Amino acid sequence: MNSNFPNLRGKVHLRFELGEPFPNGSNRRIKQVNKRVVTIFEEIFDQDDFIFLYIKDWEDREDPMFGNTTPEYLYELLDGKVIEEEVGFELDEDEDELGNTIEIKNECQIKILNGVVSSFPYRKILEGISHYEQGREPSLGQSVFFISKNKGILFHMYDDRGCIIHSNSKKHLRPLYMKYNDWIVDYWRGYFDGVFKEE
Repeated sequence: MNSNFPNLRGKVHLRFELGEPFPNGSNRRIKQVNKRVVTIFEEIFDQDDFIFLYIKDWEDREDPMFGNTTPEYLYELLDGKVIEEEVGFELDEDEDELGNTIEIKNECQIKILNGVVSSFPYRKILEGISHYEQGREPSLGQSVFFISKNKGILFHMYDDRGCIIHSNSKKHLRPLYMKYNDWIVDYWRGYFDGVFKEE
């Protein structure tokens, strides 16, 4: 994974809008989010694709705005799976009292699983992510990345606002760009048009 997707990123990516234009907390927003994200996910991955799940879990560190009200939900969904664990770090920046930029290491637990797509309850995982900032339960506060080494794809839904698909090749992402162009985040549209439009 480190060689294919260093820092969980690829050379190119696409970003899709999931929740707009519906207001936060509305049933219409959640319904659209879940429909779009599952559509994109199933467009990328076949049920028999072998994938890795890469999970970042901050465990007891509560998000001050949202909290993780059902912190064990993800692991209930993955019950019976073999999970490899290690300690990881995420780098952040802050300023000291003199105004100097300082680097902060935030410790997290890294958990890695693998198997075929159909062996994971991915719809419930994605729904849990969509609930997290919407005040719904069960919610899922961990960061979850779905990775296919064979397809050269990394899929990450960050919350109800959107999802990012990374790759190291434009050819893997261009079909998504063409088929779901209306869902691309408008803020980034000019950039993605420059990358993926046929020359």
